[in-house]
Amino acid sequence: MALSSLVSGVTTLPPSSAILLLALALVGYLVHRHLSFQRRRAGLPLPPGPPAERVLGHLRVIPAANPEYAYMQWSKDYKSDVLGFHILGQPVVVLNSAKAAIDLLDKRGANYADRPRFVLFEAMGFKRTLTFLRAGPAFRLHRRILQKRFQKSAITVDQALQTKETHQMLKGLVATPAAWETVLRRFATAIVLGIGFGISIHTDTDPYIQMAEDASYALGHGGAPAGTPVDYFPGLRWLPSWMVDRSLRFARTWRWAIRKLHEAPYHAVATSTEGGGPQASSLIHGLLAQRQSQLRTGAQPELSEDDIKGAAAAVYAAGQDTTWATLVVLILNMIRNPKVQKHAQEVLDEALGNRLPTFADRARPELAYIEHIVSETLRWCPVSPVGVPHRTVADDVYKDMFIPAGAYVYANARAITHDPTVYADPDSFVPERYARGEPLPVGQFGFGRRVCVGQHLAQASVWIAAACLLKCFNLKAVDNDTQVTCVDSEVKLTNGLTSHPNQFGCLFEPRVDVDVLVAKAGLI
Repeated sequence: MALSSLVSGVTTLPPSSAILLLALALVGYLVHRHLSFQRRRAGLPLPPGPPAERVLGHLRVIPAANPEYAYMQWSKDYKSDVLGFHILGQPVVVLNSAKAAIDLLDKRGANYADRPRFVLFEAMGFKRTLTFLRAGPAFRLHRRILQKRFQKSAITVDQALQTKETHQMLKGLVATPAAWETVLRRFATAIVLGIGFGISIHTDTDPYIQMAEDASYALGHGGAPAGTPVDYFPGLRWLPSWMVDRSLRFARTWRWAIRKLHEAPYHAVATSTEGGGPQASSLIHGLLAQRQSQLRTGAQPELSEDDIKGAAAAVYAAGQDTTWATLVVLILNMIRNPKVQKHAQEVLDEALGNRLPTFADRARPELAYIEHIVSETLRWCPVSPVGVPHRTVADDVYKDMFIPAGAYVYANARAITHDPTVYADPDSFVPERYARGEPLPVGQFGFGRRVCVGQHLAQASVWIAAACLLKCFNLKAVDNDTQVTCVDSEVKLTNGLTSHPNQFGCLFEPRVDVDVLVAKAGLI
């Protein structure tokens, strides 16, 4: 992730573009070398890092796949939780500890609240989406809207939808256990589309599920944020497709999927609202009503149509794929750790008897172990291991290291959540660690003014799904000619904006009569 797309992208550029890129790289390198010399003369060294190549900098030094592990090793090698790189003259800083991330991204949040310009995602069709907005009035407007909607006290209104979709998921796993990944995908998609757009998912073949899968594929395979050639050299965007690298060609090819995600649900809701149709309760309904009210009074609307589309699409982009990936991580670890699974089931059986968990149960002390399983799932495999980079507004100094204005700053969530000075045996899945005093994980939802506004909703969705899954099923590994066992083999993670374990088999063996318990709950 992070810079991997840039590494692979440059190697596949056509000769004409490669020559242009190398010329630009040379200029960037000379500027960088001059600035670095001036800063070092002033006694302000840049953060340490591995040796760079003369022109390309660290372009080919940083691994193309899963660089978070290389960053962790370099932190050990250079005995520093802050690392420095430069890619074609662009300074890059990687933070490998919670302390460094909190000190800079939280405590000095104003200076680290900006984003780079994500030219690739612009070409892909993203417009005014919170995750990718630069610091400024539009960012503050979108963050205020979404923070208000998704603050911890506000998301209780979503519990009925989350519970209903959880029960639908349980029935789906009984009916089609072999398609469990699709069933989980439907669960995550139904929640974010319901909250964002007021759209209900009725079947596994609903066109909105395909729309969500298409957008998820585009987002996960086009390239890392601010890590492709066009992000470093925006002029490449205007070259014809035969002259550009794979990432930009992919973005152009899949632009329709991102635009469809923005346009189709918006127009469905807008048409229903204008025609006097039923008024669902959703983010987009509320924002449309606000805009229409301001238009009727002759006032200048606070939100444009693109603002509303972007705000609602942000709910999907930030929530659907990450929730699904987190549940995949949970299931993997229940298979790999049968003692954890068994203890969780015993806790649920003793506390609940013959009924399904509800959100009212979440605060019960006797169910703290389920909360610890969710926390350990988020720690063991943060699904956005390097995340979306921040960008410094002004020069900064930290621990006598110089961090220049305009630097791209990544918080390595993988390193932060696997810090051996914080977590004993960090590579093992041990929910009990929190009962014995180890801190809850930080970093998996980002930091500072760019922390994920939907973190409370995401954790709630994972909790209710995890509690119900463990109450209803024994999760077992599949080991045959067509499925890959996941118990003893090394876990392989995908490389992209959202990272999750590679495909594996799982048997969902009912331990209760699921249909009876769902019917008893009475929501579907």
